[in-house]
Amino acid sequence: MPPVFPAVTANSIQELAEKVGLDVEAFTQTIDEYNAAVQPGNFDHTELDQVHTKGLEVNKTNWARRIDTPPFYAYSLKPGITFTYLGVEVNKNAQMRMSDGKLAKNLFAAGEIMAGNVLGQGYLAGIGMTIGNVFGRIAGSEAADYAINN
Repeated sequence: MPPVFPAVTANSIQELAEKVGLDVEAFTQTIDEYNAAVQPGNFDHTELDQVHTKGLEVNKTNWARRIDTPPFYAYSLKPGITFTYLGVEVNKNAQMRMSDGKLAKNLFAAGEIMAGNVLGQGYLAGIGMTIGNVFGRIAGSEAADYAINN
């Protein structure tokens, strides 16, 4: 599956650090320390190969490979909330229940912010989108009704 954001590409670790706005010296040192910690072994991406690092604060236990062959790539990571698990509570009309137990008159929620209340102990792939669609329609309709009538 192709990445959503294009890679930043460089021919050296220093150039990559500059392109992505990192401290060149600190980044280079980190990569050098990692490379020095990679232990020899037979890399095999199809199984746990025990090719590891040694001497780092947090060691890699498998698939450790030196980062020393250009081109080098950096990908932008965009944080997001997958689930809030027991986030805001809503009623069947998608109205948010406030901390005092009363329903908000004009505050509605749908999707991941309230999905944990529906899911409980896990989920199937796609169910979050289903919850977002169902409660999104309910919340949108209820919010529109509130706006028209108030």
